[in-house]
Amino acid sequence: MRRMSCIQDMALRAKRRIPAFAWGYLDGGSGEEGGLRRNRDRLEAVLLKPRFCTGVRPDTSAALFDVTYAQPFGIAPVGMGGLMWPGADLALAALAKAGGIPMVASTVSSTALEDIAQAAGGNAWFQLYASRQPRINRDLMDRAWAAGIRVMAVTVDVPLAGDRRRDVRNRFILPFRPGLRFAWDVATHPAWALATLRHGSPGFPNLARYSGDVDGQTLTAFISSQIKDDLSWDDIRDIRQTWPGKLLVKGILAPENAAQALAIGADGVWVSNHGGRQQDSAPAAIDALAAVRSVVAGDAMLVMDSGLRSGEDMARARVMGADFVFAGRPFYYGAAAGGAAGAARAVELLSADLKRILAQLGCPSWRDLDRRWLWDGRDSPEKPG
Repeated sequence: MRRMSCIQDMALRAKRRIPAFAWGYLDGGSGEEGGLRRNRDRLEAVLLKPRFCTGVRPDTSAALFDVTYAQPFGIAPVGMGGLMWPGADLALAALAKAGGIPMVASTVSSTALEDIAQAAGGNAWFQLYASRQPRINRDLMDRAWAAGIRVMAVTVDVPLAGDRRRDVRNRFILPFRPGLRFAWDVATHPAWALATLRHGSPGFPNLARYSGDVDGQTLTAFISSQIKDDLSWDDIRDIRQTWPGKLLVKGILAPENAAQALAIGADGVWVSNHGGRQQDSAPAAIDALAAVRSVVAGDAMLVMDSGLRSGEDMARARVMGADFVFAGRPFYYGAAAGGAAGAARAVELLSADLKRILAQLGCPSWRDLDRRWLWDGRDSPEKPG
């Protein structure tokens, strides 16, 4: 793992190490994947201004909802994490505990939220996909609270499942259905196959008690059958009134939606285009961040995900207005590349890179990093008189 020098190295190794259908699910986006590419292009367009000879030793800690984390980043909710590497969810939860960062358990994770909460040791959050049945929402929230989870994000940007064309092309169906193509894909990735054999085929433990046996449905069909496709702000208000902890509304890109979320009592807004997995024509999350920042003030928190691959990307998000950031793919690239050791290496790489960029910028801490470090092209010295 020490030879993996960046998240991209891990992605390349993961692609070789896991079957094509698992890689497609992890790495793919919606439609022609313009949104996926846009996230990266627009992040790379944000330039930062270094200041030297400042003598700083950067502090990367960050406070969020009265908790101080060792790093200003967390592990975003990822559905079916066990598909990318069996046991990945629990390995990452253990890293969240050890590394002092939050991990968000997804409604459609391949590990029960209670198990993730226990492994994360108080650093677990929960992400809710609102069900069409209010009783299911209430029970999921009750379970999360009973497990010690005190922060929840409700995702609003999935009225329908995204147009995941890689999944269609790869004939990604759960449970796995034997066939020549599937057999060849699995046989040529023996490490993944053996790990899956030991752990069992990934499923949906958080929803199994409500939905019964979901075998035979595609992932897309399963999610579509559960997610409330006519979600309204009245529904979000009901969730706010039910959930006793801190609440974020996740998937916001429009400032007016951010204002609505705060108006119904949300404690923060989560800017995200779902990692480019929902709408091909959606703006990059980094481009939406500044506009949303203009309506998020006071004690409300503003967090962001989508496209982040380095500490430098996190610094870019910070100068554009984020209080805290999350990433999903980088950690699961690490898990797919090397199991628990690979996941740990991903956390290590991101932590080291963030510290490096703060030192390069001459910024003493994440808290101090703001638009003063944004290179806007107008920083040319005055001409001598």
